[in-house]
Amino acid sequence: MVSTASGMVCPGCGASVSLEDKNCQYCGRKLTFTATDFKAVRKATFTDSRKFLEAYKSALKESPSNPDILASLGFTLLDSEQFSEAADKLEAAISNGADNPDVVFHAALARFRAKKPFQIKLKEATSIIQTVDVAIGMIPSPQYLYAKARLVRVLFEQRYLKYVESSADILAQAEAEGLTPSDQKDIDSLLTSH
Repeated sequence: MVSTASGMVCPGCGASVSLEDKNCQYCGRKLTFTATDFKAVRKATFTDSRKFLEAYKSALKESPSNPDILASLGFTLLDSEQFSEAADKLEAAISNGADNPDVVFHAALARFRAKKPFQIKLKEATSIIQTVDVAIGMIPSPQYLYAKARLVRVLFEQRYLKYVESSADILAQAEAEGLTPSDQKDIDSLLTSH
């Protein structure tokens, strides 16, 4: 597997490769690009998401429990707004050993986006926020905190339900961690329909 987040080399012979390469020009090995970072997958698949979807699905046939392939496929599905499938693949990546906070965080967002907010029952809403809390426990990212504040607002406060923390308190934590307008824009785009 080759990571889009670092220098790209063929895992077979170590030769330099690019995102456009389907096979290593030196050893002939088939290449599949994976990453456990949503932004890296989003950037890599921006113009060719359908090709990447097919490549990840094909790679899963050979390695059905590979957490990197599952996560990359989940990220690509999330970016393509196929939320239920994205949640399934990201959760499968976690079940198969992915312990990356970005995978955990985006699994929660995909589950949230898979339904209209008013269709999400209280137990599921709590589970979504608890999943975000797991990601926050791994790394207290301002984006994760901002998303949690938005989710608490939508899933609890707008329904006139109490949650153990208020969205205002969580937002203050996000700001204390260095929340930027760019962070807010990224999360807002993931939480709302285009």
